[in-house]
Amino acid sequence: MDMEKFGGRKFSSRWDGSTWFILGLVAACCVVPCFLDDGIWPTIVCLVMLAFVLLTFMGIYYRIDGDKLMVYTFFRPTAYPIDKIKEIKPTNSVLSSPAVSLSHRLAITFTDRKILKSSIPLIISPVRQDEFIELLLAVNPDIKTY
Repeated sequence: MDMEKFGGRKFSSRWDGSTWFILGLVAACCVVPCFLDDGIWPTIVCLVMLAFVLLTFMGIYYRIDGDKLMVYTFFRPTAYPIDKIKEIKPTNSVLSSPAVSLSHRLAITFTDRKILKSSIPLIISPVRQDEFIELLLAVNPDIKTY
């Protein structure tokens, strides 16, 4: 869903089969306590876990706002300077990251290791990846893409 907000463009994190599998697995685990005779508390705990997973997934999105790439994790933003992006390439890495999809991911490497405080790239999964990359290139045409 495209949305103009605060002068930036919002990109939701892409949901794919892996996203629905994880949600289905958590939902299936929530059904099991309903058939046990352990009272209502295990069911309540499982439903809270399902709500937490769903809110976590919904709270991951990205916004290109001027010269900053804003990455929202659990609705909390982290700003990354677009002019420090060195390269963007597709990845199948399963590293923990602010990305809901496990298969449609982009690895973003920065010129300065201090930005992420490591050499591991930022891995995200925006919808409409071509448009997303075009907007980043409009701010920093020196970004290498693959």
